[in-house]
Amino acid sequence: MEIEKDRKCPHCGSTLQPMEGPPETGWGIILVCDNNQCPYFLGSNDTVHEFNPESAIGFRYAENPDNGYQDFCLAAYCGESFIDACKEGSDKK
Repeated sequence: MEIEKDRKCPHCGSTLQPMEGPPETGWGIILVCDNNQCPYFLGSNDTVHEFNPESAIGFRYAENPDNGYQDFCLAAYCGESFIDACKEGSDKK
């Protein structure tokens, strides 16, 4: 299967980047928004903190080409200091 190279994140418009899925998931190549300024990513850590204030997990927008480009939340380590730095960077625009 040939992967579409022009897929965009619906939240920020960045081109989704190919990434090999973790072996234990059974995924092949997935497409991920790796934009640290994406509002989807920046807001995800706040949502996680509502349920677990100790969590250092956030979510990136992702699509699975093997499943008709179905979108899903890809858990990503982001840590509080990382998210704070990203938010500070978005405030400078």
